Amino acid sequence: MKWLFRMLAGFEQKYRHTCRVQASRSFFRNEEGGIIVLSLFLFIAMILIGGIAVDMMRYEAERVRVQGTADRAVLAAAMMRENPANPDPEDVVRSYFKAEGLEHIVADSESIKITNFGGSREVLVSPKASMSTLFMRMSSVDSLPMSVVAGAAEGLAEVRIEIVMVLDVSGSMMDFERIENLRAAADDFVEEMLANNENGRVSITFVPYSTEVIMPPGTLTYFTNLDDPSSGDLTNAFCIDFHNWDSVTDSLNTHMFRRNCDLRSNTSYLITDMPIRPYMDDVQQAKNYIASLGPNWGTSIDLGVRAGAMFFDPTLRPVIQHLIDAGTVSPAFQGRPLEWNAPASYRALILMTDGENCCFWDGDAATRKPSVEVQDADTVSVCNALKQQSVAIYGVAFEAPPGGVALMENCASSDGHFFNSSGDKLIAAFQSIATHIQTQSLRLTK
Repeated sequence: MKWLFRMLAGFEQKYRHTCRVQASRSFFRNEEGGIIVLSLFLFIAMILIGGIAVDMMRYEAERVRVQGTADRAVLAAAMMRENPANPDPEDVVRSYFKAEGLEHIVADSESIKITNFGGSREVLVSPKASMSTLFMRMSSVDSLPMSVVAGAAEGLAEVRIEIVMVLDVSGSMMDFERIENLRAAADDFVEEMLANNENGRVSITFVPYSTEVIMPPGTLTYFTNLDDPSSGDLTNAFCIDFHNWDSVTDSLNTHMFRRNCDLRSNTSYLITDMPIRPYMDDVQQAKNYIASLGPNWGTSIDLGVRAGAMFFDPTLRPVIQHLIDAGTVSPAFQGRPLEWNAPASYRALILMTDGENCCFWDGDAATRKPSVEVQDADTVSVCNALKQQSVAIYGVAFEAPPGGVALMENCASSDGHFFNSSGDKLIAAFQSIATHIQTQSLRLTK
């Protein structure tokens, strides 16, 4: 019987071992509840990654807010001419940050640096800012520092400015003291722009126009594609006209023709005796020229703006050099006009009229256009060509009829470059233009 008990005990032991093995295998093969564990890990990872994204979005939004505030603050603080009260630039910067509730990030005296040199000012702001995190603190990142720097500088000393003033001196300027108002406004403008002018950094070219435009004496010989008048009479043939109105480059070689500057082919009465005066940099000389302006005859706005456009064209340098050699233009303007894309430069054309394109006679030397519509279209073509070369155009309608107002508005670079003035308000318009030109040298540097 003992052998029977030993056999049964063996079976029991073997059975228990088999059960344990099967249970272990079953445990390892059992997948119930595994997805829950995996989901927990994935959920935690998603929260962490999503939280990082939320914190980074908050950080970028706050950084943009701080950067925008800093940019606006330094631009306002660097403006030397906009605010006659001349506030302390550091106070201006702090006021901008205070308005945004960020005054604490510029509390450090080292965060704002003001540098004045010559006629220029530079403002540099380095706010000490950071943002507390919401989710990244779970990975021991409690805050994110912000590296924000903003700088702005203003100063004509670094910027070369070429200005062309295309001024209407037609007969209607004799009415209602218009010519007197023009002289006063132009005087004020040159005082503002040419004061403390060193090394020819600012130049003003005057282009008076009526029915015709006269080039500076002795300069027409430099133009290679210039046709003589059909009459062949060169006695007074120093006025010019153009075939090409939609390009302002290669001026020395563009197709042009001379016009007799007398009113009719059978008289010697000059339409105008006021030649273009290029590249003036002396206040008193400019005022003397302005005082000599006198009204006469009709209005050819297209001729005025087309002739004025030439004095931005670098190909005109031989003409300017001739005037330098003749003592008419200062030697400071060697190598002018500047290249179209010259760095640290600004070009502005001021186009002013009290009327609209008009007045031509059939059968005489003064005839030059078939209609006002053609003249207006040519005027706009020149303005568009100048805009393509990044020349700023300021259109000034001075007590002008609707046609002249519309033309000045179409030529202006923007609504902010257009002025519709009357009476002594012309002075205010020219002052606004001077301020706008000066503040174009204001720029973000960082």
